[in-house]
Order: sequence, then structure tokens, then C-alpha cells
Amino acid sequence: MSRVKRFTFHPQGAEHIELFRAGRIKGTIHLIYWRPFDLQRHRQAPLLREREEFLLDLLKQGSGRIPVQNVGTMLLRAIEATNIKTLLPLGDGDISRIAQKIWGNRVLSDSKKPGHNSAHMLRFCLRKFLRFHSKFKVQKSPHQPFVQELDRFSEYNRCRGLLPDAIESHRQKAATFLKWYSLRSNTLARLSVRHVDRFVTAKWGDGWSGATVSSAMQALRIFVRYGHKQGWCPNIAEGIKGPYHSRLGSKPQGRSWTEVVKLLDATKGEDLASVRARAALSLISTYALRSSEVRRILLTDFDWKKEALTMRRSKRGRRQRLPLQREVIQAVLKYIRLRPRCPDRHLFISLRPPFRSIERGAIYGLTSCRLKKIGVTTGHLGPHAIRHARAMQLLRSGTSVKEIGEFLGQSHPESPLFYTNFDVELLREVADFNLGGLI
Repeated sequence: MSRVKRFTFHPQGAEHIELFRAGRIKGTIHLIYWRPFDLQRHRQAPLLREREEFLLDLLKQGSGRIPVQNVGTMLLRAIEATNIKTLLPLGDGDISRIAQKIWGNRVLSDSKKPGHNSAHMLRFCLRKFLRFHSKFKVQKSPHQPFVQELDRFSEYNRCRGLLPDAIESHRQKAATFLKWYSLRSNTLARLSVRHVDRFVTAKWGDGWSGATVSSAMQALRIFVRYGHKQGWCPNIAEGIKGPYHSRLGSKPQGRSWTEVVKLLDATKGEDLASVRARAALSLISTYALRSSEVRRILLTDFDWKKEALTMRRSKRGRRQRLPLQREVIQAVLKYIRLRPRCPDRHLFISLRPPFRSIERGAIYGLTSCRLKKIGVTTGHLGPHAIRHARAMQLLRSGTSVKEIGEFLGQSHPESPLFYTNFDVELLREVADFNLGGLI
């Protein structure tokens, strides 16, 4: 009876890495380096265990072998330049000195000499490495007075149902006043309307606009009202009044609908970045979404059977159930098919590993970049300009101001009027415009 030969599969290269990412094999530095010279160099250098853990973590998150090798090389350069034997806490100042020791004056921010880009790459890699091991020394921020009161104020706003962006906005506005006030008094018990008036006068002198002052006073009024209930300060909330600010006198921020259509037509690439941009722009232009609302969309917000999208608006967190249009369905599904697999359940995630929900500013960058490509370089270039364009397009099609306000998730009756920019002829064309219904 012939003996059956058994073959054993020894994974190599990309297959080996995929098995490691799936948790089926244990990772070592051999996954990243396999040439004898490279292995010897990395194994003999200090901090082998710390470097190996960090590099394998990058590999597991989805980074390719070559980028991970480049990061490992940067870490070696830093170690060799400083002769580090033990991993100690380091800050930005220490990292800059390491870069300057390697490249000298070529690390200056305005330098064009060889080594300039490598120096910035080293800073990035070293920060990431130190953060991974909890050894990065964060520069202490300036002392913020009344921080405990601000923390409780933020928690109060969270309990009110405000969204994270609104909570942070209220906190920052209150903190700005409290920092100014702390130079004049160390207790909120002495707070008076006179202090608020002096603060407003000072900010007018600093160049604050009426809209900024009005917004700051609104947040401060909420803080003082809450503070009085907590026994921190007198009840002066009703005396805090900012200047009246109407958006009707502001310069319009929207693009023309023709530009929006041109933008959508120009965003038709097959690469991941273009497909993601097409999906985001389709949602913004169809439903007039704010940037924060786009970032919050989850995969589970879509009801594909009933072709509907559940949207949570930024103002007061009001939920809307919006019918999905055919163009939006096609754009979003095309993106989902290409979307990298990751634990994050947000619809829009980063293009490169480690994959995570997109950060603030990503939607603006996506929009402004593509508007410039079609020749639009002046005026407002962010997603809010497309939101305004959609509102104006609805108004021209005969939709009432009240319906537009409800569709856009607005609460102030003047807000939809802002999109008309005092276009009297347009207002006359809107048959069901009823000023009495806005009061």
C-alpha cells in the first residue's frame, strides 16, 4: 500500500500577513523584514520589543509592509542618533532636537533642502510611536479657570440632548469669558452685568463681529442661568443681551445650482476617493446636509428595503426620515462596495489605514478641492455653500419658506429667508409664502 505524502502549507509574503491580521498566526518582526542584513540591523538595535509591538500593530491595522518598513527605518535613525537605550517620555521639543541632530538646519519649516520632508516624516513616526507606548509628553495647555464649573456645564448640555459639536461650542464660548473674568475676580459670586458689558466692549475692540458677540452672549446666558441654579453666581441671565444680529444683512454663502450640477458631473472617477466624494456630495446636494451631519451618518441609518435614510440634524438633534432618491442610492451603494472593511460603523471613513471615521475638515477639503477643479475659486467653497444652493433651488421651485426650514432642520424663522438675499421677485413667485406663519 503506497504511502500518501502530506503537504504542509507554509505561508509567505502577503498570505502570511493576512493570516496574522486574521489572528491565525503570531506576528514577529520577520513579517516585516526577512533579508538577513535588515533583520540583523533591527534585532541588534535598542528597543526591539517596543519597536516590534508598534510596527506589528501598524501592520495589523491595515498598513502595507513597505510603509511599515519606512516607519521602522525612521525609528532606527532616531535611536542611532540619540543612542537611546530605554524608552523615556519625550515631547515635541525633544523630537525637534532629534530631527535637527540628524538633518541640521534643513528641518526648518520653510526649508527646501534635501532631508526636509524626511525630517517631518521622522517627527510624525516618532510621535505615533511614543503615543502607542504612552510616552509622549503633551505640552500643558494654559490654565483654564473655573474648569470644574465648565465640566459640569458640558455635562448639563449633554443631558439636554445637545450634540457633541454644540456642547464643545458652548464650552469654548463660556471658557473665553471666564478666562477674561478670572483676571478681575476669582469667584463667580461677584459676577455682574457690568462685567459682561466690559467683556463685550473689549471684544468689539479685538475685532469681533456682531454675529460672534451675539453667539457668545447666547452661550454665556445659558451658562449663567445654569450657574445660578447651582449656587455659583447671581441671577443676571436676563441682563445678558448681545447685539441683535440678523442673517438677512449678511453676504450670501451659496453657490449657484448650475455650479452644483457641474460639480456632481465632474465627480465620476472609479477610484475610492472619487467614489466616496460622489456619495458625500450626492447626500449634501440632495438633503442640504451640514458637514457634521454627513460625518455622523452610520451604515445602519439606511433602510434599503424602504429606501429611506434616518438623519439626525445638528440643531437639537432632531431626527428626520428622508426618502432616498435613485441617484443617491446608486452613489452610496457604489461607495459601500469599495469601502474598506473596518470596525467603525460610520458611513464615511478615511482613505488610508488605520481606517476610522473622517475628521473635522475632511468634508470641506473634499468639497473645496473639487470646486476648484471645475474653476470655482472665489467665494465660499465648503459644503455649506452647497446646502445654501439646495435651499435656493427649492425656493425657486415653489417650495414654501416654512417647508424649506423644516426640511433643512432649522428652528429660526428668519433662516430660510437668508437664502433669498432679498430677491424680491423671487419672493413674489413663491405662492404660499406667508410671513404671518413665521412669527
